[in-house]
Amino acid sequence: MGRRDHALTGTAKEMQRSAWKIAVYIRLSKEDGSDVSYSVINQKALILKYIEQLKAEEKEEYAVVDFYTDDGLTGTDDSREEFQRMLRDIERKRINCIIVKDLSRPFRNYADQGYYLEYFFPLHDVRFISLQLPFLDSYLYPETMQSIAVPMQGVVNDNHCRETSIKVRQVFNYKRSQGEFIGAFAPYGYRKDPEDKNRLMVDEEAAAVVREIYRWFVVEGMSKMAIAKRLSSQGTLNPASYKRENGLKYENPNTHFDCTLWSAATVTRILKNPTYLGHMVQGRQRVKSYKVHHRVAVPESDWFLVENTHEPIISRELFDKAQSLHGRDTRTAPQKQELYLFSGLLRCADCHKAMHRKKYGKYVYYVCRTYKDLSACSKHTIREEDLIKGVLETIRIQIQLVDSIAEIIQKIHDSPAAQVQSKRLAENLKNRERELEKATRWKDSLYESWQNGDISKEDYTRMKAKYEEQIEQLGKSICSLRKEQETLLGNVGPDSPLLQHLIQYNNIEELSRGLLIELVGTIFIHKNGEITIQFKCADPYISVL
Repeated sequence: MGRRDHALTGTAKEMQRSAWKIAVYIRLSKEDGSDVSYSVINQKALILKYIEQLKAEEKEEYAVVDFYTDDGLTGTDDSREEFQRMLRDIERKRINCIIVKDLSRPFRNYADQGYYLEYFFPLHDVRFISLQLPFLDSYLYPETMQSIAVPMQGVVNDNHCRETSIKVRQVFNYKRSQGEFIGAFAPYGYRKDPEDKNRLMVDEEAAAVVREIYRWFVVEGMSKMAIAKRLSSQGTLNPASYKRENGLKYENPNTHFDCTLWSAATVTRILKNPTYLGHMVQGRQRVKSYKVHHRVAVPESDWFLVENTHEPIISRELFDKAQSLHGRDTRTAPQKQELYLFSGLLRCADCHKAMHRKKYGKYVYYVCRTYKDLSACSKHTIREEDLIKGVLETIRIQIQLVDSIAEIIQKIHDSPAAQVQSKRLAENLKNRERELEKATRWKDSLYESWQNGDISKEDYTRMKAKYEEQIEQLGKSICSLRKEQETLLGNVGPDSPLLQHLIQYNNIEELSRGLLIELVGTIFIHKNGEITIQFKCADPYISVL
């Protein structure tokens, strides 16, 4: 391209230099795919060729100071490290000229394009050159910067990014709905299948740590902080460090790169993650928009949950026990890692507040917290020694009833009335599901009928609303029938895990934290020192007796 005669005015005059210190900015985003014209190598070659042309035609000196390359990042990403480094070098006066292949390389955000081209670059006397779409040179051809083609191209680039974001999100959501893993890194305890990156495989080394975390929390009664301290003292790498140790380029903005220690928050995330049940749970966070990449939490109802997609690490029974413990008051004893025996299990029978543990001399007492803190309610006190004896004896009595309860349950399950009721529920459920499928099929066909001109828009709107109302009502009916099926006879049989929990503790000699967590829901303390134990397996017995 030969140099045209031009008059240097305004910004162009101010940025005249005897030497141009050039920054070559290159970006290849994931959506560019394998497009050769957008490859890093070809962008670099095109720009260097143009610089040689400038050297041959212009009197000024041209020197490439640095190459700034963001590979695999979108133009709306504010965290582009190389772009940010280039901006810092501009402010340090290290460079005074930027050359890019086209406007979409530094900008996919229309607002950012206007800010940098109209304010930031002129403010720092930076010459900006775009070789294509459109050709721009704020020094040799300053009039090009005011062309209507510049904002128009910015809008086109911005819209392209928006459309790409929608398409990518649709693909990701489809993959999530099919139970395909789409994350960059597998959850701790798993690794990606080398032959299928969308499938998870158990990483036995990390999975062993996950199992220990659940066992310590549920069976041994350790607090989350105590578990974190134990893992750190054992030299076990935290999940982020473990990934990097295994060659993955993992970064977490919430942790220091060189920190290998565990935290209670990390332990909590592992204890609450249903992925360890063998279920694929994705979409728990999302970015605000294709321009704002700040991540926000998504309501649990909108998560993508597909069951039984990979091998589980934790049993459902152990996972459920862990979830029941999260909401309890489970503080550890001073200078100890284990929880108190009754932590999170004791409540005042009147105000239902947690009981406060207090030691007087060699004896330990529990007293109503409302009474202690607010002088309300009443004392409701009991000595720990008496509490242990009472709970142990009650559990022993409960165990003795197991055999007779199992026998009664079997008789009820085999009764004609129960069989008839079960059959009726099953038939009703099948009919409602058939009606739902039919209504959904008719609703889905309405749009095509409207587009083909078979029905009017008014008929389409009216019929669509009618089917949607019918589908909603059928959905509620199906949900109610399923719930009734689940509660029929308490879902308890002679081989029920609830009964087996008691059987396995036959002839117990002393209480343990694990035993209490498995069998007991809440222990209520009355003001006369009596106790009421709410067993986890009590309600099903009541429902069948």
